[in-house]
Amino acid sequence: MVGMEGALMGQECDAWCWYLEDVYLLHTPHEPDWVRPKHVLENEKDKTLQLTPNQEYDLINGQIQASEGFDVDWTKARCLYTYHPVEFDDDDFVDEPGAETNPETNLDLLNRLCEKSIGHYNQENNTSYEFDKALYANFHGSIGIMFLITFQVKDPVANLEKDFQARIHYSYCSKSQFIMCRPKHHQADSLGVDESDRPQETKTGVGFSLYL
Repeated sequence: MVGMEGALMGQECDAWCWYLEDVYLLHTPHEPDWVRPKHVLENEKDKTLQLTPNQEYDLINGQIQASEGFDVDWTKARCLYTYHPVEFDDDDFVDEPGAETNPETNLDLLNRLCEKSIGHYNQENNTSYEFDKALYANFHGSIGIMFLITFQVKDPVANLEKDFQARIHYSYCSKSQFIMCRPKHHQADSLGVDESDRPQETKTGVGFSLYL
């Protein structure tokens, strides 16, 4: 199992970990020979999707820029980009996929990363949130894998469920960097929402950023 005791929130992370990676279009539906991921195969069955590659790129890129990579409507995507959704039931990121003694999935890995992220958040903010479940996640290559995970926690004090976001750099050959963990900007769907419509207080620190 890859160690996860890397740079934590509140500690120095490599500067490049903070940058929002640019979005690049890799393949279009009209190119014959490329391996289509599950979401693209499903979307190609929907004959109502008529966006051109340029229109689709503008849509996907706009959502990535607006949400810092967390919230993307992949049901419209027939092209392949440098950003991708994480398939929870697959084992792309598991060290030993298919091991009979302890079969693991991508979701198992994300669960561990989320638990560690919310644990550090609790330490930094004197809170007691409990990890509940991963909701969805995106990723892109970045000298390893940059995960952008949206997950749910339980607030035992207020007896509420809340959505959080975590940005984590994961590598097979070095320790993970837990770059940021924060409450989701708002509890509604963030696609297409103007952040200026909501008053917010921003707290910043070395290695983490919170939006309350």
